[in-house]
Amino acid sequence: MSGQLHAEREPSLEALIGDLLRARGQTLALAESCTGGYVSHRITRIAGSSAYFIGSAVTYSNDLKVRFLDVRPETLESSGAVSRETAVEMAEGIKRRCQTTYGVAITGIAGPTGGSAEKPVGTVWIAIAGPEGISARRFAFHGERERIIMDASQAALEWLRRTLEDTAGVQSQ
Repeated sequence: MSGQLHAEREPSLEALIGDLLRARGQTLALAESCTGGYVSHRITRIAGSSAYFIGSAVTYSNDLKVRFLDVRPETLESSGAVSRETAVEMAEGIKRRCQTTYGVAITGIAGPTGGSAEKPVGTVWIAIAGPEGISARRFAFHGERERIIMDASQAALEWLRRTLEDTAGVQSQ
């Protein structure tokens, strides 16, 4: 993710995302795990967000990922909850379940426990499913639990903003 960070610009990142979605008649749904609904909070604190934000699911447990987002048990068994594969299935699942233009998923390890040598605390996978397909990225954040949650939410929103700006010509599906 190169280029200027949004923190240097106005209006707020959440308002800009809303403006981009509203202008194209597009919609958004979120599937959050390690962020515990913080991204949804940031989106809904913008007045008028109900015009484009359909809803979210905080699927903290693997069972709920399977039952609500249609993440395959085999995916969780072979790749784990914090993986590209799970993030992709979460994003596709929330997009399909809520019938939105975009589905964004975040899964990771906010800590302070739960990390391993392979997946240390701060490992976060974010996936975006949209009209142009699906992409997933791995992030490595550092710091205390709240810092990781804040950084993961910022990364998800910043990537969504860039995706929306890069696909300005894509029509709502």
